[in-house]
Formats: sequence, C-alpha cells, structure tokens
Amino acid sequence: MAILKLTGFAGENPKILSRLLPNNAAQTAINTRLNDGGLTPIRRSRFAHQFVNAPNTGITTLYRHEEEWLVWPGTVYALPGPVAADRLYIMGDGAPKMRIGGVEYPLAVPFPSDRLTAALSGTATSELGSTRLYTYTFVTAFGEESEPAPLSADIYWKPGQTVTLSGFQAAPAGRNITHQRIYRSQTSQTGTQAFLIDERLTSTAAYTDTKGIADFDESLPSQDWNPPPAGLTGLVALPNGMMAAFMGKDLYFCEPWRPHAWPEKYILTCDHPIVALGAYGTTLVVATEGNPYIVNGSSPDVMYMEKLELNLPCINPRSLIDLGYSIAYASHDGLVLVSQGGARVVTETIFSREAWLKMNPYFMTAGQYDGRYLCAYQYSDEQGIEFQGTLIMDMTGEQPFVIRSNRKPDAMYFELTTGRLFMLEGDVVNEWDAVGEANEVQTWRSKRFVVPKPTNFGAILVEVDEALTAEQLEGLRAAAAAATARNAARMATDLGDTLNGDVINGLEFAGDQLEPVPVVTAMYAVNVYADGTLVAVVGDINRMERLPGGFLATSWEIEAVSDAPITQITMATTGAELMQA
Repeated sequence: MAILKLTGFAGENPKILSRLLPNNAAQTAINTRLNDGGLTPIRRSRFAHQFVNAPNTGITTLYRHEEEWLVWPGTVYALPGPVAADRLYIMGDGAPKMRIGGVEYPLAVPFPSDRLTAALSGTATSELGSTRLYTYTFVTAFGEESEPAPLSADIYWKPGQTVTLSGFQAAPAGRNITHQRIYRSQTSQTGTQAFLIDERLTSTAAYTDTKGIADFDESLPSQDWNPPPAGLTGLVALPNGMMAAFMGKDLYFCEPWRPHAWPEKYILTCDHPIVALGAYGTTLVVATEGNPYIVNGSSPDVMYMEKLELNLPCINPRSLIDLGYSIAYASHDGLVLVSQGGARVVTETIFSREAWLKMNPYFMTAGQYDGRYLCAYQYSDEQGIEFQGTLIMDMTGEQPFVIRSNRKPDAMYFELTTGRLFMLEGDVVNEWDAVGEANEVQTWRSKRFVVPKPTNFGAILVEVDEALTAEQLEGLRAAAAAATARNAARMATDLGDTLNGDVINGLEFAGDQLEPVPVVTAMYAVNVYADGTLVAVVGDINRMERLPGGFLATSWEIEAVSDAPITQITMATTGAELMQA
C-alpha cells in the first residue's frame, strides 16, 4: 500500500536535493501564492502608466507622488516629510531636493554669509546700558528658516540711543526666500541668547531697532541648523519627526520636524562606509561595507549606536527593503534579515553561497509585497545562456522558501497607503498581482518521491474547493472585454499603416503586438512522472482518475499546471486505497 498526499503546499528550497525535500516542498514553484495551504495562482499585472519622454533603459528608481509617476537612473530615495504640507524629499539625484506642486527646490536653505553692521545714534539718557549683538536669517515661503548670519560686532547700547542695522544681503534665487528674521542678543539668568525682534519681507534696506527689552520672547531656533551636505543620501523616515541619511561613514539626522536642517552636532560615525539605511519601529538599521549597526533613540541628541559583531556587509543598496517587521538586504553570504532578534542570513537554508552569488546579487532590484521579499535578477551561466526573473522569498515561517516569476522589472515601488506593488518594465509601469485581473498560469512540481520498492500508482484525485467563484468569473469577463477593446484600438491605429513604422526584431520570436485575451474558464493539468518520464496528464477535478498500468517505478513526481486554485492532490496504488486516504 502506497499513498502520496499533497496538501499544505510550500515553495522551493534549491539547496536541498529533490528527493530529500519535505513532502510538501517544491522543486519548482512559479506564479503561485502558497499563503493559504493550497495552490493558488497570482493574478496578472495591470497596466498603470507609460512614460512618454523618459528613456526606457537605465531607469532603476520608481516613485509615485500625488498621482505623478517619477523615475530616476541610479539609486534615489524619495519620501514625504514630517511636515503638514505635502512635500517630497529626494536624495541621491545630485544635491538633496524638495519637491512641492511639481516644482523642485534645493533642500538646503542658504544663509546670510556676511555679518550685519550695527551703528548707534541719539543721546543716551543713562550710563547703564547693555552689550548687544545682532544677526538675521532667511525664511522661505514654506516656513523654513536658515542658519543665522555671523554675529555682528558688539556695541554698548544705552537708553535713549537708537541702533541702525545695515549690510542685509539680497535673498538668493531658486529657494523661494521671502522674509528675513532679525535677532538681538539678550542676557538673562540662564545666559545670553538671541531673540527675535522683527520679521520683514526680504530687503537690503537698513533696519532701525526700536524694540524695548520686554518686547520679545522667542529665541533663535536655528543656531545649529546646518544645511544638508550636497552628498547626503540614503533618506529614511523615523518616528518623532526625524529623518536619517548618510554620507561616507557619517550618519546624519535632521532637526525634528525640520527636514531642511541637518545639524552636524547629531552626526554618528561608523567604522566602514555606509551603504544603505532601513528603519522599523524606533530602530534604525545601518548597513555598511562591513558590520551592520543598530541605532535607537527618541530624538537626534540621544541616539545611541550598537555595532553588530557580524561580518555581513551590504553589497547592493537597492537590495535593502523594509518588510515592516524587519529589514532585509543582500550580502555575500545571502539575504540578511535584521530584526529585534538580531541579524542572520535567512537564506542559508535555501541557497548555498555559490548559488546565491551566481545570481549576481550586486545588481538585484528589490521590493516587497504581502510581507515577502522580491528581488529581480539577471545573470549568464558558463555557456553564455541568460537567466532572468524574480525571486519571491517567504521568511515568515519556520522554514523559508522561494517562489519564482518570469517577470524581470527594472524597478519596484511599494505604495504603502494602498499595499500595492508596482513594477517598471522598460517604460511601462504595471501593478503586480492586481485585484480583479485574471490569474496567471501557475506551475508547481513536487519533490521526487522515492518509494522503497518499485510501485505502480493506479489512481489520482485532484481536489478543488471551488472551480471559479462568481467574483472570479466576473473579473475574467471584465478582463477579457478590456483586452479585446485595447486590441481593437491597437489594430485601428497602430498596426501596419506606416512604412517602416515598427522596429525590426522588436518582438520576440512568434510574438504578437496584441495582448492575450483571458479565457473565461479554468484550466487544470496535473502531470505525473515515473522515473523521470511523463506517464499521465490529468485534467479532471474532484473525481478519481485512473493512471496507466503495466509498469513499475521507484521515483514519482507530480506537477500541477493551472490558472485556478487546487486544494489537494492524492495518489494511491488502487482506487480503494485512494478512497481511504
């Protein structure tokens, strides 16, 4: 008596020999979810956007801001800031920038470089006076305040005298600077500080100080607000209004709630150059060319750094992804997962070091979806044969596994507000696994089951809970109608009406400019292999099917190919045994 029952399906574990895999593991798992115990295909992608003027090669960063799609070559970081207005902060594309309403500004706010000149006039009415110093700042239309100008030379003011300030600089262009704030020193029991005495529109005209000693109480906030250096990159967001970035070995933090100000007094320095940053909760993960670091703290002035004594360098900044509960990035030894439990190579049970490096992780493009890590790869083997696709790594269970897709995007963007993943392929943006789209065709091949003695399996049962739900049928019909309409529009406008209108070799062999129209029926094919030879193809579901006899085999494999869910597959030597399984 021999029975093979497949349920609780899992993904690939390429490091283990096929006959030694767990009974529910796969030799091949393509376009399948494996998140509900059964075999459920992922959905097809949905067109989201096409770039008209952007180049269709060399783009590696994708982002959507206020319904506008943005792309950049190289590794660029774009994040909304901890401010009330809707702004986008960008690093990695030259000097740091801020984008508002489709207009980009340098993130650094210029500050006045020359000190003011203070002159006394009038007759003193008392010999008891005080020493005064003056400075001023630039203020943008967005409420950002610059560092102050150097302090003026001190003057000794006495009651009855007037102070006239001159030497105000014109506001630099390109940063939308609209105002000046003028500050005066005041000594109290807590020391000497600069306090705001007036705010005015930007002007080079002189200013007369007539403010009394008690006419102000707001101190200068931007004394240490250094502008971000031109090479600052790796932007990430943290709680309490903080953002972090890096340059070389130095880790920077912005002034809380002030993303334009990056005080040098907050800098922390690592042993090795920083490659990328990631954050989960209140923890900042610093991936370097050497050991990773963990940084914690509630404000920039109390951040403390812990060096992890693990040789796990980050070899690709585009590989670092925030999975919500942890940070993952590519190292020489595999995919590193950093969480509250520390750091570890989570793929060590899936890929050998040689197999991992063969996939060229130095150039992988990564993303996340449904808590899983996705990385697009491309490499050539020793014979020059090119391989490409996307690995989907599930690291939520006790045993990580891999699912594959034949898609190879140039960039990925996970939209946090909607939970959707978008992929850039050439100049087209597609939504991955789009709700309402028809299913992809999934392929799942079992381990190689080796029985103790030669056996003939005579019966099989492919079980399906529901062939297609009403919602799935309606989605297929809608997708088929939409594809048909798009093809009709293409045929009417794009096909064959212009001499030399198409690029030679623009399509793959036997390819077509028309997109495939989804079929509004489910397809099931379960292939049975005995000693490596295909012996049966089963297409019926929810009823026992006879398998061919007249031979014995010691090695058996089951491969499911379908565009609809499969719950369980059972194979036995006889029909009676199958019914008892």
